[in-house]
Amino acid sequence: MHDPHLRRRRRPLAASTPSSTPSSSITFFFRAILLLSGLSLLLSTIILPYLILHGADDNGSSSNHVGVSNQLLLRHNSKAVIEAFVKDFEYEKSVLKKGVEELGHEVKEEMKKHGVKIPLFQLSSSTADEQQKNVAENNNFVEKEKRIEGAEEGDHDKETRSKLRHPAAAVASDNNINAHPLPKNVEIDHNDRKGDARSNDTPNNNDNNNHDANKLPTKTSEKPLARGAVAALPLSQTPALEGAQRATIHCENNNGDNDFDASFLAYWNEPQGTRDLEFKSPFVSKEDTEEKYISFEPDRGGWNNIRMTLETIFIIAAASGRTLVLPPDQPLYLLKSDKSKKQRGFADFFPVHSSSFEKSKLKIITTEEFLRREGGKHGRLPIEDDISEKVLKAQNHCEQRLKSDISCMPLYDHLRSVGTVPQLKAGRDCLIFDVEKFNYENITADHEKDVLNFCSGREVTYVKRYDNDPILIHFQTSEKEYRLLSHFYGFVHFTDPAIDNYYKRFVRDYMHYIDPIFCAAGKIIRSLQKESNDRGFTLDHENGGGYSSLHVRRGELQYKKVKISAEEWYENTKDLWEENEILFIATDERNKTFFDPIKEHHDVRFLDDYWDMAGLGDLDPNFMGMIDTIVASRGRIFAGTYFSTFTGYIVRMRGYHGMSMKDSYYGSQKYKNALQEWKPHEGTEFSHEWPSGWIGIDGDTVPSQDKF
Repeated sequence: MHDPHLRRRRRPLAASTPSSTPSSSITFFFRAILLLSGLSLLLSTIILPYLILHGADDNGSSSNHVGVSNQLLLRHNSKAVIEAFVKDFEYEKSVLKKGVEELGHEVKEEMKKHGVKIPLFQLSSSTADEQQKNVAENNNFVEKEKRIEGAEEGDHDKETRSKLRHPAAAVASDNNINAHPLPKNVEIDHNDRKGDARSNDTPNNNDNNNHDANKLPTKTSEKPLARGAVAALPLSQTPALEGAQRATIHCENNNGDNDFDASFLAYWNEPQGTRDLEFKSPFVSKEDTEEKYISFEPDRGGWNNIRMTLETIFIIAAASGRTLVLPPDQPLYLLKSDKSKKQRGFADFFPVHSSSFEKSKLKIITTEEFLRREGGKHGRLPIEDDISEKVLKAQNHCEQRLKSDISCMPLYDHLRSVGTVPQLKAGRDCLIFDVEKFNYENITADHEKDVLNFCSGREVTYVKRYDNDPILIHFQTSEKEYRLLSHFYGFVHFTDPAIDNYYKRFVRDYMHYIDPIFCAAGKIIRSLQKESNDRGFTLDHENGGGYSSLHVRRGELQYKKVKISAEEWYENTKDLWEENEILFIATDERNKTFFDPIKEHHDVRFLDDYWDMAGLGDLDPNFMGMIDTIVASRGRIFAGTYFSTFTGYIVRMRGYHGMSMKDSYYGSQKYKNALQEWKPHEGTEFSHEWPSGWIGIDGDTVPSQDKF
């Protein structure tokens, strides 16, 4: 049987034992143990055997050795002896328990004296054996890390690397057992799959597992907080998490009942911690009581380009305390329309109108509401009479075609004319929020150095107090010259690390897809994991893995050099996959025979294979790419397409879940290991995601390779 080990290597556990303890307590503790051991030995080896052999023969054969009266007396005495032993044992047990409690109290006091932190987040579901195993792994962590890194930097030998990472699973493989069986909760029928996926003829190589392979986890008894991809940091280093809770995803059926638990996919906190909920931006003028607005035009690129612009605009609006005006629903590039709805708005994909989003303190209104408030004759930004009819036609739904009766352009022209339009472009400029510069027109030398390093030659634009004066700031982001095609953390920068991390948490905790998207993805992931579990594969601590994944971009991709054949995909990545491992492929390739060279070596699954089982036909067709993203993000190992923003977002999702960059690759041989090392964000680069966007964001310091 192959190695059924899929867990990532663990980080060191928080210290749980002090370097020294009070000697008197330790002496008492061991004396009590020795006393109990001696009493047990005496009872089991001398007295009880004697009583059994010489005074307990129901057939009376013992009368050859003693008389009947003596036999009864002996039985009476043996009962008394046993009762005495039991009484003494209960007394010693109570003394020992008291001693252990006193010892534990003294240990904690000693830990406080020596500055040793007591772990605040311990998994209550772990068993004693698992805890002992964790301690052993912790003791050997540094040495194991060195050996693993050496193996990964070498020839990528799969078996060596796997056994170094998962020694317990390697032993399990040798003994034909599953080292880390899946939790049991819910059954998912995988028989609805359609297409050419080849799972039904695959033998079950895990017959000796001592768990129910037909059941998979859908709920964790104690969900860990989202912790910015830094495991086991104490609360003293992540104060923003105090009071936070891991989010719950609600999967409702037609009757309004929850029929599936997808909360294992929630990488965000809901609610956020107390400090975040009470946070007030220092870039809002206290004396300014009038409501101010930000509006924007959606980027004209693909969905992930649109999403990146949206994240940036949300950050600017939240930091400046302005109400965000969402553009009218409209057809979005590369997103499909269906018969019931041609135009789409951001509320179709993000929970911007939910009660949980209200806690973000970012006010959001529609274009219709904005024009009703400010566009009338008595409003602060009235619409000119000659364009009023065309503007109002476009306030709910519009199209980007100039000749359309509901063209977006008259509306955009109005917003550009009455608002202040920043002359910003992501690849050319960077936007800086610095408290001193905002309030006093000064900046410290350290902050100025930080800004120059962040902007890397781009034009620096500081947010000033007078920037709050305009009633409306309008971003002309549909035009090529003013596109904000960048990750928010690569274009907008806060010189205070605590504030910078706050807004990175803002995006993580609020700018996630709506529940129905995660619910459909969760059903597919559980089905994949059930099938993988039958083959002996297991999950990681975040209920991810069990299978591996790829993103193969075949359609409109400007970077032609990374558009490679299926044979190249397999040859470049074959050392990453385990034997008999299922590969989930997210792709825009409609001709699935393209992947036949990969199918010769691995069972391959696509989104279409789960169409009926996950109820995909009942969903908005535009959800499909987003569902693909989520399913691919939970693979044990992921290999994506270089220069693809779709792949980039998968990498970020994996980072939000705490998955190592060492588990993500590119399919092109030249760039295969580009994600394996920490690199600072390159401000003009938008096609890749960078670890500074998720690592350490629950702390108050700047994440760096040295610290993480």
